[in-house]
Amino acid sequence: MPRLLEIVEAALQGGVSLVQFREKSEHGPTERQDAATRMRDLCREHHVPFIVNDDPLLAQALDADGVHVGRDDPSPQAAREILGPGRIVGVTVYGGPDEEAAAAAAGADYVAVGPFFPSPTKPEEPVLSLDVLDHIVERSSLPVFAIGGIHSENAGLLAIHGAAGIAVVSAIMEADDRRAAASTLARAFEAGALARR
Repeated sequence: MPRLLEIVEAALQGGVSLVQFREKSEHGPTERQDAATRMRDLCREHHVPFIVNDDPLLAQALDADGVHVGRDDPSPQAAREILGPGRIVGVTVYGGPDEEAAAAAAGADYVAVGPFFPSPTKPEEPVLSLDVLDHIVERSSLPVFAIGGIHSENAGLLAIHGAAGIAVVSAIMEADDRRAAASTLARAFEAGALARR
C-alpha cells in the first residue's frame, strides 16, 4: 500500500479534485480499512473529497465524504440511508433509459457512465458511443462524469460532449510521472470545457 499512497499523493499534487478508494484485491478487511484510512487522511491534507467504491458501510466507518455504487452494489437509496444527507452518493449508469432519473430520485449527487474508449481497467465492458454521452447529459438533472479508457488525448473530447468531469485509473496509475499526468488530464479537460462554451 505505500506505493499506492505515493501514487495518490502525486495525483493530488497534480490537481486531482476527488479520490475514490477502489480496492479490488484480496486484502483482508483490516488491511483494506487501514489503507483506506491512510488515503482518506492524505486527501484531507489536500482538502480533496475522498469517496469509497462499492461499500457504504466502509464509507460510514471511515467518515468518508461519500460512496460510489454500481449495478452489483448496494442501491443508491441504501447508500443514502447509511451515509445520511451531506455525503456524496455517486451511481454508475449504463446508457439505459431513465437510469439518471432513477439515480436522482434515489438521492444520488452525480452519475458516471462509460467506457467511451477501450478500458484496461474493465476490458470486458462494451465501448459506448459518444452519442450515448450526449443523450445522458441532455436528459440528466445530475452532473455526468465519463469513465473508461480516458487519457489526456481524449479527455477534452468528453468535456466538449458535456461531461462534468472524468474518472481515470490507468492514465495516472501507469504514468511515469503521475503528478504531470494528473495535471495534463486536468488541463485537457478544462480546454474541452472552454471549447464547449
